[in-house]
Amino acid sequence: MEDPSRPERDASFEERLRAARAKAGLDRTGQSDKGSPSPWGLGLRAGLEVASALVVGVGFGLALDWWLSTRPLFMVIGLFLGGAAGVMNVYRLMLGRRGPGPDRTRGS
Repeated sequence: MEDPSRPERDASFEERLRAARAKAGLDRTGQSDKGSPSPWGLGLRAGLEVASALVVGVGFGLALDWWLSTRPLFMVIGLFLGGAAGVMNVYRLMLGRRGPGPDRTRGS
């Protein structure tokens, strides 16, 4: 009977595991950085974040105005809240691209 703690058996397993991961495409060694978007893609995403937040805010405001019969009040509030939410989304998007810094490595 074989001894399962032999180093040859562990090395064989590691080699087979490495080959299986490479075959499945799970190892990213030697590949270019495809995770970072182009500046155009980043700008498009930032614009869509702001626009979609504005549309949602104004839409909820119009719905509340229609329901409560208070024509421009909630639409204006929704406009400002949607704009603030869009700016916060873009801020978080840009903050995530900065990478971990000395103040971001600590737990909250």
